Amino acid sequence: MNQVLLHSGKIKVLGVSAPLVDDHAVLVRVHYSYISTGTEAATVASSNESLIKKFTANITASTNKFMGAVKEHGMASTFALLSERHNKHLPLGYACSGQVVATGIRVEGVCVGDYVVCAGAGFASHAELIAVPQQLVVVVKNPAVLKQASITTIGAIALQGVRRAQLELGQSVCVIGLGLIGQLTVQLAKRAGCFVYAIDLRQDRLALAKQSGADVCLNPLTDDIIREIEFRTSHHGVDATIITAAASTGYIIQQAMLTTRRKGKVVLVGDVKLDFDRDPFYSKEIDLLISCSYGPGRYDASYERDSKDYPYAYVRWTERRNMAYILALIEQGHLRIDQLITGEYPIHDAAAGYAYLQNSGALGIVLRYHPEIPLSTAKEDIEVATLRPFKAITTGIRLAVVGVGGFAKVRLLPMLKSMSKVTIHSVVDADAANAITVAQQYKALRVGNDVRKIAGDDDVNVVVIATPHAHHVEQVRVCLQGGKAVLVEKPLAVNFEQLESIKTFLQQNPQAFLMVDFNRSYAPFNLQIKKAVANRTNPLMITYRMSGNYLPKDHWIQSDLHRGRIVGEACHIFELFCFLTDAAPMAIQVAPLRHQTPDMPMTDNVYATITFTDGSVCSFLYTVLGHGSAGKEYMEIYVDGKTIILDDYYTLKGYGFPVSFSKKVSKQDKGHDALFASFFQAATLEPAVLPHSFNRSIMATEISLIVDKLARQGGGIEVLSKA
Repeated sequence: MNQVLLHSGKIKVLGVSAPLVDDHAVLVRVHYSYISTGTEAATVASSNESLIKKFTANITASTNKFMGAVKEHGMASTFALLSERHNKHLPLGYACSGQVVATGIRVEGVCVGDYVVCAGAGFASHAELIAVPQQLVVVVKNPAVLKQASITTIGAIALQGVRRAQLELGQSVCVIGLGLIGQLTVQLAKRAGCFVYAIDLRQDRLALAKQSGADVCLNPLTDDIIREIEFRTSHHGVDATIITAAASTGYIIQQAMLTTRRKGKVVLVGDVKLDFDRDPFYSKEIDLLISCSYGPGRYDASYERDSKDYPYAYVRWTERRNMAYILALIEQGHLRIDQLITGEYPIHDAAAGYAYLQNSGALGIVLRYHPEIPLSTAKEDIEVATLRPFKAITTGIRLAVVGVGGFAKVRLLPMLKSMSKVTIHSVVDADAANAITVAQQYKALRVGNDVRKIAGDDDVNVVVIATPHAHHVEQVRVCLQGGKAVLVEKPLAVNFEQLESIKTFLQQNPQAFLMVDFNRSYAPFNLQIKKAVANRTNPLMITYRMSGNYLPKDHWIQSDLHRGRIVGEACHIFELFCFLTDAAPMAIQVAPLRHQTPDMPMTDNVYATITFTDGSVCSFLYTVLGHGSAGKEYMEIYVDGKTIILDDYYTLKGYGFPVSFSKKVSKQDKGHDALFASFFQAATLEPAVLPHSFNRSIMATEISLIVDKLARQGGGIEVLSKA
């Protein structure tokens, strides 16, 4: 299918894979999508700026950010990330209309065949097929207005600004900036029974606002705005001012303060710099309000992606309800939309459409699609063989990377690129634009969004999976069925059902070649420690502290689906305990911190003690309460009258050991490179044997799930086995 993408300031129409549909989304075949002069024009303009210009725009902040990235990730990874961002392909579009061709299993109220309007950057893109969360979709009752309805999203933005102003019948309102949102705001304010002042620098837009019902139209180039409004309002000022303009200074806000009455409201909808004099605010006690996009629910993942609607009685107007009201006004003919569509272009001529907008100063245009032309990518059934046994690789590593988010870009891809005899063959990601950007950067031959295609691709023999946590088990199983060697980022599983399913699969298919990126046991310092305690007389006493950054509860990692920090991060250390002790867990005791505030889940601050079958006792502290400068990880080991201290993988100190035991390095090495090298080498041997027993990964995953469970229960003890 075709999609409009932005790359280095240029509009491109590229063939991409059809999007996949999750449980709460619908697949829509687009008929019309709307391009406005506001948000998208600014995105196009900023895309063409050079790295130097962006860097020097705020050189102090940019320098600090750059040096921080170098310290945390290294020079190569930092430059790789900068290159990716500069050469990024950006999906454009956030307002469209079309027809539903498929729905997720949890979608309600939207059916295949329904005509709909869709919203959301990253969802309602300029593309022939889009996958959109249900909460960003509204059913169209009258398909005859499908073209006009493509503007619904922008209408919802204007409506939310009007709602924030809390306009009442008979009030006066000033609308500053008569672009697309401003024109719609004028119409909505008139429908609310208000006397409307419209302000803009362009006479043609003032004339259009007059046609839409504006009572007074003023041009700052020819009119004394403040004086005009003072005399027309008996020197009180307007009840509310809605700013729909964009400006790089705070002058517009300052003007709004002067034209708005005491205890009135100023609502900021447009992109205006917040830089103004405090005095008018203070002396007139004016409320400055920000209007957020389409309404309540926007940018809330639980609302948009998980379809958790807000209660109607408590949140009367959500973003979806705002969209539904705008759509109803369009269908009833109460909004003048045709005058806001100043051009129509087929999707393959999108570049000409953007050029027309830039050069003509028009308000907006629509892209037209061709729903009568069959799309072979609309739905594709891909069968993966029941099982293709893995065979040792003799022809070189041809790698597919599945999931190219932040961690893959910063850590995995630069490392993989540097490895000899490893070719990054394919890039797979749900975000087509992101996949294309990464594939071009690393010269990958193929790009896609469906892991099943990789599983059936004979040109790929190794798959590295770095997708969000909950998807790991399913994707691992599919790739193992395709006979691939698979290295999956931690965690292996996010619940006991997933863990049991992968254990069963591996028991039934012992030739499967799977490894989890539990890299701490491959770190040079930990290998040295392992050797030093190998001949110990007594069990180990280990204490390990991991200090993480605070993540809000609505972060994807903290969701029930992906299960949080213990399952997703602490699993590293539990695997290290199994490695150092060479034993199995026998009992686990957990004590979470009882937070006095509701901003942190129970799994953010946890103390766990694991007793192993060899008698070793390992304690683990995970906390987000510490200061970052203290380092993220710290371990102490006590054994046979000796002490070992590992400080954030920068220093290793041994007490009771030869002086040569202690070391200090300038760059952390947590074992990533060594683990991957060992995995690739093992995959090329005949017979292929994993670098270490997979049972250790199973044990570490089980420990993390138990600790997570006990922490959520408020603490407790669980006995696994007897020594």
